[in-house]
This record gives sequence, structure tokens and C-alpha cells, in this order.
Amino acid sequence: MLPHLDVRLGVLLGVLVSATRVVNATAGTSVKKNFECNSGSQPALSHCPNYDPSNAIQAAAAWIDLGECTGTAAAPTPSNKPTYAKWTGSGCPAAWVDGFAYEGGDLAEVNGNVYKCSTTPFVNAWCGNPSYKPGDSTYWQQAWTLLGSCTGTMSPSKAPSFSTIKSAGGCPEPYAASTTYEAGDKVEANGLAYQCRSWPNSAWCSMNGYEPDGPNSKDAWTLLGYCSGSIAPTSSPNFAKLADAGGCPKVYSDASSYEAGDKVSIEVNPGTILIYECQSFPNSGYCSQYEPGHWSKLGWTLKGYCDGTISPTKAPSFVSLTDNNGCPKVYSATATYEANDKVSTDLDGTNSLVWKCSSDIHLSRYCSQYEPGNPAKLGWSLVGHCDGTIAPSKAPTFSKLTDITGGCPRVYSKTTKYEEGDLVSVVVSADPARAVVYECKGWPQGAYCNAGENFSPESANAAMGWTLKGSCTGTMTPTASPIAYPDPKCRWYNGTQPVIIRNWSAGSLSTYTAGTRVRKHDRIYKCKSYPYSLWCKMAAYEPETTAYWADAWTKAGTCLGMFEPTGAPSVSPTKSPSKSPTKSPSKSPTKSPTKSPSKSPTTSPTKSPSKSPTKSPSKSPTTSPTKSPSKSPTKSPSKSPTTSPTKSPSKSPTKSPSSSPTACTLGGSGASCTAPGECCSGNCDTSNQCV
Repeated sequence: MLPHLDVRLGVLLGVLVSATRVVNATAGTSVKKNFECNSGSQPALSHCPNYDPSNAIQAAAAWIDLGECTGTAAAPTPSNKPTYAKWTGSGCPAAWVDGFAYEGGDLAEVNGNVYKCSTTPFVNAWCGNPSYKPGDSTYWQQAWTLLGSCTGTMSPSKAPSFSTIKSAGGCPEPYAASTTYEAGDKVEANGLAYQCRSWPNSAWCSMNGYEPDGPNSKDAWTLLGYCSGSIAPTSSPNFAKLADAGGCPKVYSDASSYEAGDKVSIEVNPGTILIYECQSFPNSGYCSQYEPGHWSKLGWTLKGYCDGTISPTKAPSFVSLTDNNGCPKVYSATATYEANDKVSTDLDGTNSLVWKCSSDIHLSRYCSQYEPGNPAKLGWSLVGHCDGTIAPSKAPTFSKLTDITGGCPRVYSKTTKYEEGDLVSVVVSADPARAVVYECKGWPQGAYCNAGENFSPESANAAMGWTLKGSCTGTMTPTASPIAYPDPKCRWYNGTQPVIIRNWSAGSLSTYTAGTRVRKHDRIYKCKSYPYSLWCKMAAYEPETTAYWADAWTKAGTCLGMFEPTGAPSVSPTKSPSKSPTKSPSKSPTKSPTKSPSKSPTTSPTKSPSKSPTKSPSKSPTTSPTKSPSKSPTKSPSKSPTTSPTKSPSKSPTKSPSSSPTACTLGGSGASCTAPGECCSGNCDTSNQCV
């Protein structure tokens, strides 16, 4: 009888145990049987610890019934090593050796188990490391794969055969670790011929660990075939295939600095001189680090051979350079330069070169760090030549910027919190008064609007959070009183940064991705992660509307301060007109009179008289008499007497006589009369005579 099952121990494939199985529960009879685990090659995959062999149903899923047993089986030799199923091969490979250079696919044996070295490039380098000893180290599974257990030994293979390798003819020179090899070089190692691979693999041909018969040989060398004897020596090298470059430039010097296009000469043997040219940027950076002909081939290109010297060229001319019509300011190492700035550098005391700082926001930063014409060609570009000075330009204009009507918004302040859509102005000229208008971008770029001075509209990083909208003059007229937003803004705060949440829109479906927030009225919804986010792009999953919207969206709270009026006049103009009067008259009269009179009289008479007389008379009398007399006399007499008598006497005498008496045409004293008004004196006595 084998040891009884103990589920506390790991149970693997092939393990033998015994268990008592009930035969007749009513009669109380049972039988002792042996069982063999047939589930899982590793503890984590085995069902045997969870399936009781004494239970017929459970045993069928994990155990093999070996029959009844009696007595006690001899205890096996204790071992803390698990037993694995036999591998598909025959016999055991050679035992694992510490420090051996295993290649991908090599087999090794440890404690009766077979392991295979990883075929992943460079991982096989760990197979001989003791920290990756198969089956007996912490990280062995990264380098080895368990194939199973084994017994015996493998039959030795025959001696290696070269029947499938073609003949390479005679053998080249034997490989030597101290030799420097280049692409195309051939060597011999262990009767085989190898050729150094082309660049960049050729860089490994001279390095330890990349020998032709070493573990990394394939990275540096190409096997050509087997060889025998030796290769007949070739004739001395000739330069028939190299171009004749004429005279020789200056000899290469380790102490010199070289840039793209520079040519140098190298004497390879007496009477034979080669010409090399420095490659274009960025490879030109190697020209001052590596000599021509270096095995790395970095920096220099072989151009041909030469003899003698090169005739000196004439003084440089500027036929192909554009005349800048005057020189800008001379470059200064202490000055700070921005994109598109121009400077000049003296060439020969008479002529100067003109350089322009890159318009790219990133490359322009090099202009304050590197001088024009620097070897790395960073920041500056040669644009022409010049002499004299440039006439000062006129004051800057904004002809290319959109004019923002209605005045300038508030000036940017680093202490103000901005959100998407806010407008600010930056003053660029005091006389004449000019300012530029910027708008805060949406999330996530809008977070830079509150990131400090380094990301302000005035900084070089303004484009990170702000959009240039145009130029402006004056100031905006404040609204008459605080108003609510015509289109309320839904705010969600990502930390302290307010983010404007837009309404869900079928027209924006293509922009919805995992994490996108939208709103329905004041309720916010967030697009789920992949793959559910793919449904966010479908109208059939519109939040709150369809039966399946929750498969794509999840509730994410409500809007903050959505319907609160602004505490002060808005920074930017409102979308609807203000309550104040318009700047120009309306096309037709209003249906009802205004509550207060206009500030100045109209330029033309109204079509009908006003409902009530004016509170005061006009400043000057009318030029023609009115069609009908006024309803009541004037409050004061006219400044001068009338030229003809009035039809009826005035109610009270005048304060002073007229400047001269009037000529009487009625009866004088003694004249006959019938009434007083017929006499000049105004008196008619009882005898009907004027007195």
C-alpha cells in the first residue's frame, strides 16, 4: 500500500497514493486502492490536490485506479524535487555546465530533467549564467524551458560532416583576435572560411565574443564554406577604380575641427595618398572624432586618390548669395534671440554674412546658445551677404492680423485662473497703442493657461495653451449688469484646472475616445476604456437615450456652477446684444416714446406734433409765424415794440414808453366826436368835442 493522500502537499503528474473507497455504504464495506495522478505537469496546473481519489466521480477527472492494495509500500527516498513526465526524446543530454556558452536550442540536464535554452536573440547568453541555472534558480524560466524528465544517456552523434557546406577553395589568413577587420575581410577558423559582414555588423568583427567560431559569430561573420590549403597571394593593391581627384588637400590632423564638405588627405603608403570628404550633418559630427579610414566608417567618405597640391582658390565671391541690402545688427554672444531674428557676422572686414534664426519654436532656442555657422548647424541658417546698415523699419503694423472689434479684453495676469475660451490681451506697443489677443485652448492644452509665466501668451511657449486670435485697440464696454451665460458652461475640474464639458453631439462621434467627457444638460458622462470606447463613436449608444448607452458610457457627476451669473462684467463680449442703446439710429421709429428725451434734438422735424409741449421754449424764435396763435400769451413782452398797433389793448401798460411818439390821425382838440376813441387825446366831452 502506498502513502495516503495528503492534500497539503503538491501533487504532480505521476505521483502515486493510496485511498480507501467505500464499496457499500449500507453494509459499511470499503476497499483500499492505489491511485496515480494523471493531471498537470506543474503544481499550478494539477487537479489532483482538489480531487479526492476515494470519490469515484472526482477520481475519474484526475486519478488512475491501479487496483486494490495491501500492506505498506517501501518508502521512496525523500526528495524535494518534483517528478515530471518523460520528455519526447531518448536519453539525457549532457549535464548543465556553469559558464558554458550555450546557443539557442541547446539541451542540458539537471537532476534528471531536460531543459532547452531559449532561442530568443541575446537571451541565450544567460543560459550559462549560474543565476539562470535550469530548475534550480530564481530566474531560470527566463532562459530555459522544461521539456520533461529523462533517464540514461543520448547516443553520441557522429563526427561533424561538411557534406552540405560548399567548398570555399583555399583558406584565407587565420583569424587573429588582435587584428582589426573591415567589411569584406575573409579569415579561416577550424577549417572554415568566414567573411566579415557589411556595415554596421562589420563593427563587431574585431570585438571579443564575435569570433568566427564563437556563439555570436552570425552577427559579425558570414560562413563561406570549408577550405583547404591557402589562397594564392594577390598582386599589390592598385587604385584603378578610384577617381583621380587631382591635387591633394591638407593632410588630416587630430587637432583640427572639421565640418560637412571638408576634404583631407591621408598617405596610406609612400607615393599613395587618398582623399576623404567629411559627410553631411549629422554624420559630420564624427569628422573631428574619428580619422579617415576608421573601421567604423563614421564621418568620412573615400573620394579618390591625389597627387601634388591643390591650387589656392580665389577670394570667396557672393555670386550665389542673396544681397540683403544692408546688414542687420552684429551677432552678440550675450544677446537673447528669437525665431526669425537676423544677425550679421563679419567675413573679411568688408563683406558680412547674414544669418536668420529658425522659425521653429524648438530650434529657435539654439540661437541664444550657438553662434551662427556653428559646426552642428543648430539654430541659424545662412540667408545672404550684406554691407552697410539696414534703414530702420517703420512702426510694426497688424495688417496680417485679424482686427478684433469691440475693444481689447483684459490684459493677461499670471494670478488669474483661465479656462477654455477666455480671451486676454498682451500689449506690444504703447505708441501707437497696439495689443494682441489670445484665446485659452480647450482641455488638455488649456491646462497650460494656468501653468505660470513660462507658458504665458508673452512667452516662447505660448502656443502650448493659447491661440493667437488677432489684434485689438481700446477697451471693451462692460455689460450693464451681470448676466447669465446665454449658452451655460459646464465645468468639470481636473484637479484645480477647470475643463469645459461639451454637449454630446452626433457630429462629434469620431472624436470620442476612452476618457472623453460629454454632458446631457448638467449631467456628465465619461467614455469607458477600450474596447468599450469603440461604442462611444456610435449614435446608437447616446447617453440617456438608448437602451445600451451604459455599455459605452459611465456617469461622471454633474456640472459645477453651470447656471450661476458672472460676478463681474465678462472678460470677452457676450454672444447677445447688451441692454444699452445702439450706436446708430434704428431704421424705423419705436412703437412707444422713449422714457427720457434724447440728448440732442433731431435733425429733421417729426411727422406729427409731440403729445405734450416742451418744458422750455426753443432757444430762438421761429423764422415764420405759426399757422394759428398760441393758446396763451407769452410770459414776457417782446424785446422791441411792434411796428403796427395791436387789435386790442394790452392788459397792462408797458414799463417804458416807446422810443418816439406815434403820429395821431384822429381828431385833435375841438374836433367833433361821438366816442372817446375818435380823439387823439382819447377824451370826448358831452358836447361831442375832443378836449
